[in-house]
Amino acid sequence: MTMTFAPDNSTSASTRFAEFFADNNIEKPRKLIWSLSTKVFVLLLAAILSFGAGLQYWNHKMLYENEVRLADDKHLVTASYLALSLSRYSRDVSLAFSHWANSITNADTTSAAFYDHTYVAKSMDIDGFAILSRNNTVESSYSLIGQDIALPDEAILEELRIGNNDRLHGVQISDLQRIGDTRYFILGFNLDNDRLAIGYLNINYIKHVQKQIAFGELGHAAIFDASGRAVAHPVPAVEENMMDASGLSIVARMMNGETGVDQFFSPPMNADMIAGFTYVPEAGWLVMVPQPIQELSDSVAASLRSTNLFILGVSIVLALLGWVLTQVLVRPIHRFTAASLEIADGNFAVDLPDQENSSREMWRLNEALKIMVDQVSKSKNHLQAALEIEAYENKRKSEFLIIASHELRSPLSGVVGMLSACSEQAEDKDMATYLDVATRSAKQLNYIVDELIHFAEEEADNTQTNLESFNAEHEFSQLAAIYGQQTKAGGLEFHYAAQPGLDQDVVTDRNKVFQIVGNLLENSIKYTNSGSVSLDVALETQSGTNDSWLKIRVKDTGIGIDAVDLDKIFEPFYQVDSSYSRSYNGLGIGLSIAKSMLIRLGGHIECKSEVGKGTEFQLRVPVQTGSSDGHTP
Repeated sequence: MTMTFAPDNSTSASTRFAEFFADNNIEKPRKLIWSLSTKVFVLLLAAILSFGAGLQYWNHKMLYENEVRLADDKHLVTASYLALSLSRYSRDVSLAFSHWANSITNADTTSAAFYDHTYVAKSMDIDGFAILSRNNTVESSYSLIGQDIALPDEAILEELRIGNNDRLHGVQISDLQRIGDTRYFILGFNLDNDRLAIGYLNINYIKHVQKQIAFGELGHAAIFDASGRAVAHPVPAVEENMMDASGLSIVARMMNGETGVDQFFSPPMNADMIAGFTYVPEAGWLVMVPQPIQELSDSVAASLRSTNLFILGVSIVLALLGWVLTQVLVRPIHRFTAASLEIADGNFAVDLPDQENSSREMWRLNEALKIMVDQVSKSKNHLQAALEIEAYENKRKSEFLIIASHELRSPLSGVVGMLSACSEQAEDKDMATYLDVATRSAKQLNYIVDELIHFAEEEADNTQTNLESFNAEHEFSQLAAIYGQQTKAGGLEFHYAAQPGLDQDVVTDRNKVFQIVGNLLENSIKYTNSGSVSLDVALETQSGTNDSWLKIRVKDTGIGIDAVDLDKIFEPFYQVDSSYSRSYNGLGIGLSIAKSMLIRLGGHIECKSEVGKGTEFQLRVPVQTGSSDGHTP
């Protein structure tokens, strides 16, 4: 534990108040302490923004749910209209193809029948015709694209032969097939003699109607064949590769003949989608109109953006109004704070308003301050009178103590001298012993009287600071030699260390410095039963100036001081334990005198101690390097 004593310079309450708030040690807590107006501004802003955020969350939720409902209706209606368009197209194609097949049967020449229906075939996106025998041999064919078209797989032809689609006038439509580089739906119509008329229906019209449907950024239509393979899709790779989407739940529902609205994850779009879906009953084609759900959320957020800005603006305006109102409310508090500091400085004529009208609370505080000022002013007058009486009495006691001590010193010196003379001439051994005891007691009493004189002079502020120049190393070496002998006489070791740079002249009150150090060394010798006492001295110079510090350390291995007593050992007449006064003799004023002298010199002292291990005193005394003679009061 460490305790430090330094000069106490009194300052005004307002100065201490400013120093307190400028102290770096409380800089961190200060950052957490806001003014009332700032707190109101922040709290109002936070409260209004929180309310606005909650309101906007509720608005977003309601608007999003409404947007989803509208999307459900819109997408389902769009899918239904698209399916209706494809349904009419499939019926028109089947009607035209069945009419052509019947015309072929009744025509005199097949080539003429083919040619007569060329215009209708082109308008219906049919690229070619063929008549197949029972064993699927081509009896006749006609291409509208300038090149022969290969036959589809045997399995497809067999499915066309055995199919029966009454909705399309007996015309069968296969799933999407890739023939060469082109994708076709194969049309089939049974003729007499087990012959089969086939047509190659391209997907140009289906792609055309699919591309007409687009909304938002990624809203689109998608068309699949009866087995779930992509026919028309906004992602080219999906369409070109005829991706099999039958694994998607929404496609499976369409394949089961369902109509409705569903949400699903689309791998090609890498997004959650909401879609209306249905199917074309005549051809089995699957139709859905999906849109990313994120677009719905973004649409709602965009519609709320202006509302967010409005709420933010209103929040800032209301918070600023709260801040201004708080500034008006705290203005009397600032005024009362300034008045309180004036009162703390002893100015009881502080200007308080006759009537505080800012609020009832401030009115009551103003009246309470007036009563307090009146009571404190009266108490101060009584206290001042008591302090003057106490100061007068203390002065009288100090003067009496000085006079009495000086008066006691002369007869005590005579008693000591006579006892010493008697002891030298005493021939009786027992009488000589008695005279030695009386002589030691008289010397101890003389020592106590000297301490009382020093204490009384310090208390009465009668001492002067006498500055003189001396060689620090020489003087401390002599001091060490004196106390080294006393230490060895007591059976202890003494260590003296003079740090480099001490061999130069310094200016300070030599007598007071050596009286302080001597007092500390005597205490160390007195309270150390075994071990050692050490004295270390160093001169700490400051470059470019004559101001320096004498750093002195007195350390022992004595009985030590308990931590609870360290803050009291410099009080007058304080002793750590009453048993110490009986064992070591003393009034307990040596350290008090040392502290008083050190403060007068402008220095300070620290004490570190541990019971049973010893005590260490560290002193710092301001000095000037050079030479000077004189004194200061």
